[in-house]
Amino acid sequence: TSMTPAGKLQDYLKKRVQGSGGQYRKVRWEGRNGCPDCFVWWDWPSLAFIEIKAENGKYKDRHSVVQAREVARMQEAGVPVFTATCEADIDRIIEEVRKLAIAS
Repeated sequence: TSMTPAGKLQDYLKKRVQGSGGQYRKVRWEGRNGCPDCFVWWDWPSLAFIEIKAENGKYKDRHSVVQAREVARMQEAGVPVFTATCEADIDRIIEEVRKLAIAS
């Protein structure tokens, strides 16, 4: 079975988070669209929602209108929501989120 580009990135995110002592969950809102793909956390307040949008050559995965609105709503309320399009994004996001515990 071949994984989609987004599936491969989610798998990479899960391995990186768990390998660094964090927790990873696939997320879905109940009765509502636009939820970011993943929720990750370490020690409080190191946590974030992460939307995976794979870029594969000419194929570009984009936020839907509903998703963009939901992410914006969350970010405006101070909820950490990131979008990752490649492994380097994931590495950078993990580093940034883990610094939240150190800063508090």
